[in-house]
Amino acid sequence: MARLLSLAPLAAALLLSACAAPPISRPSMSYVAPEITASDAKLLAADSVAYLADPLPPAKTTVLLDPPSSTDHDTLTAPMLDALRARGYGVTVVDPKTGTATGDGVPLRYLATPALNGVVLRLQFQSIEAASFYPRSADGKLVPNGTPITVRGEK
Repeated sequence: MARLLSLAPLAAALLLSACAAPPISRPSMSYVAPEITASDAKLLAADSVAYLADPLPPAKTTVLLDPPSSTDHDTLTAPMLDALRARGYGVTVVDPKTGTATGDGVPLRYLATPALNGVVLRLQFQSIEAASFYPRSADGKLVPNGTPITVRGEK
């Protein structure tokens, strides 16, 4: 009996942790790793918008930006919004909890993750995934224009 009583705190902790709500996550949402700095994000956003100008012409395209559900480590959404709007895109932000947007447009997701000594950025839109690797220089900053963009999907 004493043995069962000693397990009671563990059982209570497990029960309480099961009641905690899991973070909202949808398979179609964007992701920004906590390691992505504000200066990284500014460069990634500028390069992303420069690339998107060819397949998605500014002033003719409304982008439905699907941000990460958590803003805790999201350094990329604000610079991405600014860069898209500055280039002439119409931008609507998708509700991060439900994944729904008001209005029509081209859904755009971005995934920024650390890899080796740099960052991999993937853009997903119109059944296309465009990816590029941005190495870090000796001073730790991302090298502009990264590696050539690799595109997979319909074009």
